[in-house]
Amino acid sequence: MMHVSRRRFLEATAMLAATAPLAGVDAKGRGAPMDGVAMADAVRSGKTTPAALVEAAIARLEKANPKINAVAFPNYDRARAAAAKAAAAPLAGIPTVIKDIQPEAGLPFTNGCRGLKDVIAPATHPYLRAVGASGAISIGRSTTPEFGLTCTTEPLLTGNTRNPWSLDHTAGGSSGGSGAAVAAGVVPVAHATDGGGSIRIPAAVNGLVGLKPSRGRMAGGTAMKAVTDLSVWCCVSRTVRDTAAWYAATEATGPDQRFAPVGVVAGRGEARRLRVGAQLSGNGAPPHPEVARVFADAIRLLEKLGHRVADQPLAFDVAGAADAFSVAWGVGAARGAKAVADHLGRAPGPDDLEPLTLGWAEIGRRQTPETMAKATATLEDLAARYNAQFEALDIYMTPTLGRPPVRIGELAPTRPYGDVQALLNDYVRYTPMENVSGAPAISLPIGMSRDGLPIGIQFASKPGGEKLLLELAYALEAELEWHKRIPPVWVG
Repeated sequence: MMHVSRRRFLEATAMLAATAPLAGVDAKGRGAPMDGVAMADAVRSGKTTPAALVEAAIARLEKANPKINAVAFPNYDRARAAAAKAAAAPLAGIPTVIKDIQPEAGLPFTNGCRGLKDVIAPATHPYLRAVGASGAISIGRSTTPEFGLTCTTEPLLTGNTRNPWSLDHTAGGSSGGSGAAVAAGVVPVAHATDGGGSIRIPAAVNGLVGLKPSRGRMAGGTAMKAVTDLSVWCCVSRTVRDTAAWYAATEATGPDQRFAPVGVVAGRGEARRLRVGAQLSGNGAPPHPEVARVFADAIRLLEKLGHRVADQPLAFDVAGAADAFSVAWGVGAARGAKAVADHLGRAPGPDDLEPLTLGWAEIGRRQTPETMAKATATLEDLAARYNAQFEALDIYMTPTLGRPPVRIGELAPTRPYGDVQALLNDYVRYTPMENVSGAPAISLPIGMSRDGLPIGIQFASKPGGEKLLLELAYALEAELEWHKRIPPVWVG
């Protein structure tokens, strides 16, 4: 399946290669490896080969993984075979990792769950077929919390995934392994999925770019139209141009496409004054002071660039949104529990599913057709109210998270749902509404806490508005040069 013509992509990536910096060097003289666009350009120009890029990435993973536990299931032989027969493609030879929540034929497909620890996928998800057609080569399947249900990656099956900026802190979730692998310099860009913030959260805590596309935008997802179709897929990366290239190579372009394809966004575009609505609270309470400080810095930068920023009131009822979303989330957990039961041929117990999953699944099992219809109607109303903002706004701006990265164990899935519900709702208060509304959103690494942890700020636009988000991201990246920030655990 061809998602972007090679000629069109090559012309655009030539512009990409000329517009963004390739590497950064920290105070200790450690340099970042080339980003993905530079790697693909080097392959096309004959300066390197896919095989060489894959071997270097494998060596980096072998060095970093004992510290950060980002990849649960390496597939080196498969990667080497793919590199040996790699053909011209938009992302030719770029090493990556694939989150263990979408299937790849012949590889483990556990969803981070002990009850599925022996499952081997019989087929490949359509989106991952698009990733393969792009030329990117996976060296392993990255860690995820059980069924991608929570915002930290600490599953009992594979253990804690740790943040390269501080090993005592979470790498986020549910695309935590992908986030940690990119932040540590193992690969330049990695596959990620997002059902309630799972691209944007690991991007925020690892100091990365994380774009959540519009519902129905990407290959393999064009049939998704309902407010309960929460999950979408794309990537996390260190540079905006890597996200732009991955996005263009894997967006849907066939007859069933929901939106006109964006193609490769190669820069900030035409300068124009954007109408930005800033919402700091998200639930009526202030976020952590460090988050508020970085948010204020982001507003000042936007104003410096000529954009008009004004406070934006919440367009929806927070309590109603939380209740309705918890119903949808619980139904998803119950669906995962049923998959485990079907696989095992018996009801799963505490040796198969984690306490947090069991608690969420119980919420799902309690739902009736009437309560589901009520929750769905609430979500539809919330989505309409949220998207109506963009009649007067170009960009809706919030923090990505309510706090800087939390410590390992604070939101562990071994804690019962009732014990962590309030903490989870406060921490991830900003991200779920974009999944309900179907709007695109991008988390950008705008600042750092005073103790050296990344803090992300989220920017959203109307459904189909990814081009505007990427252009804004380029402008902010040019000012902040976040790709030059290198964490203590670094294997570049």
